[in-house]
Amino acid sequence: MKPLPRLDFLARAPRPWAGIALCTIAAVALAAAAASAWQLQRDNRDRLAQVNERAARLLPPAPRKLTEAERVRLAQATRVAGELRAPWADLLATFEEHGKNDIGLLKLEPDAKAGLVRVTGQARNTAALFAYLRELEADPRLMHVALTTQQSERDTPGQPLRFVIQAGWRTTASAAKEVS
Repeated sequence: MKPLPRLDFLARAPRPWAGIALCTIAAVALAAAAASAWQLQRDNRDRLAQVNERAARLLPPAPRKLTEAERVRLAQATRVAGELRAPWADLLATFEEHGKNDIGLLKLEPDAKAGLVRVTGQARNTAALFAYLRELEADPRLMHVALTTQQSERDTPGQPLRFVIQAGWRTTASAAKEVS
């Protein structure tokens, strides 16, 4: 009979060197991937900070809150700028070119905010006043021409009529559309 192999119950199992080597390689690869991801995240954060810095330099600074005094001054400046944009020279020329001999202009009171002008003047007679009014109504630069008051000045020689006319003006673009 064949002798039986001898069993050693105290012997250690052989070490799985291949498994240990594979686990070590995997741990090193994982550490390298983590380091690479961390480096990419840091680079992206730096690039984002640079882009934000450039964008902040290109954008205008945020507007600051105005004080009450600054708001009042700004409103006044806006109102004055609106009045200066009105076509004052053209308006004066418009009123002066009509009724040259029979009409005398005494006062022009413009209201740029409302787009209106009040004209105070004197006419030799009623016919001259209404002829002047018709000429102003026909002018394409004016709109809503209305005689608001008239009165005879009995104390003045020749007894002229004092009148007040109110009219709105058109901008040059809207007047050009009206004419064509």
